[in-house]
Formats: sequence, C-alpha cells, structure tokens
Amino acid sequence: MVKMTPHHKEKILFKSTDGYSLTGEIFRPDTAAVGTVILCHPHPLYGGNMNNNVVDTLWNSLPGDGFLSFRFNFRGVGSSEGNFEEGIGETHDLKGAIQFLTDSGYKHLPCFLFGYSFGAYVIHLLNPLPPNVKGIAMISPPVSMSVFDPERFRDCSVFFIAGDLDHYCGIESLQMLVNKLKIDKSLKVIPEIDHFWFGKEKILYETIRPWLLVTIQDQRRRIDCPSRL
Repeated sequence: MVKMTPHHKEKILFKSTDGYSLTGEIFRPDTAAVGTVILCHPHPLYGGNMNNNVVDTLWNSLPGDGFLSFRFNFRGVGSSEGNFEEGIGETHDLKGAIQFLTDSGYKHLPCFLFGYSFGAYVIHLLNPLPPNVKGIAMISPPVSMSVFDPERFRDCSVFFIAGDLDHYCGIESLQMLVNKLKIDKSLKVIPEIDHFWFGKEKILYETIRPWLLVTIQDQRRRIDCPSRL
C-alpha cells in the first residue's frame, strides 16, 4: 500500500444545492485517481459526523487503492450550516458534494457513494442518480428503523454489508429488500458484528474492497472496449 503524507489531505468548504455552506475533507491518492468515493456519515441526532470510526477508516483506506476519498458533515453537523432535515434536506448536501467533485475536475472519473447507517438512507433517497455514479455501498442500512423503498434504487452496482448482530439492520428485513431489487446487487453478512463496527473497521474495508476493485475494473473495460458491450 502506498504511504500517504499530509499534503494529500485538504479541508474544504462547499455548498449544498440549496445554498448551505458545508465542511468536508478530501484525501487524494499518491498517483492519478482511478475513481472518487463520497462518504456519508451516520445519524446526526445520535452523534454521527464525518469523523465517525467507520467513515474515518474508509476515508483513510481508499487512497491506498487509488481512490480520492471525500467525507463531509451533513447540514447542522459540526461547522456545516443548517439543521437536521430527516434525510430529505441532506440529499441536497450529497448533491452538492457530487457537484463539488464535478467542478473540481473529476467528472470524468467513476464516482462511488458509500453510506453508513443514516448515510445509506440518504443515498437511497437521491433522485436522480447522477450518471457518473457507478456504484453504491450500503453499510449497515437501518432497515429496522427507516423505510427503504426498493423503487428508489437506480441502475448501478449496489453492495450491501451488515453484521449479523445489528439490531438496527435486521438481516431478514435487509434480505427482503435486496431480493426486491432488479439491479446488479450483492449482500454480505459478517458474523459477530453489530451496528457500530468498533474494532472491526478494517474487516469492513477488506470486505468492501474486492467489490469496489471489480466494479472499477468493469468500468475501465466499458470505457476501453465500448463496442464489445
């Protein structure tokens, strides 16, 4: 894995699509990025923010595989303007993050959205899904607490991952949701892990990583050999 240095990291300010100023951080890989990953943090009313243990581990791991990683605070969290808006307003924050990367010269790269808990719920509300979004990782989606509408999932690769001890993401409910989706999707259930992943964060990335690398390779093939697809 490439050893990263502090100059790869940058604190940023950007705007939600409805005008709020939001705080975020970008971590660039040592070489030209192969893709971008936007990380959405867990529930703000329960202490969720971009420095959450799961988000932090993913943010720090992704550049080693060539991805630019981008985490940010939803509205009303930390120094980000605004107030909590039940996930609906937060979609404007996510759209603003995608737009920021587009305006920063990364529009040509495949974009992935990683959502942990509440962050996964926000991603599923995003409509329309920007065409440069090629994959979504739904980490411990709180299907036992919130309604996830299968009709809202758009046609891109979606990877679901949860622990079998997760009380907020009942595995039976998650399996039912996945079974209803008529898109490219996969589900991985990790034994003896609960909703919070404390001490197990590296297992999480090691599980997501193969899906991510296969998906980015598939995108490269589509670009290099469009006539064969």
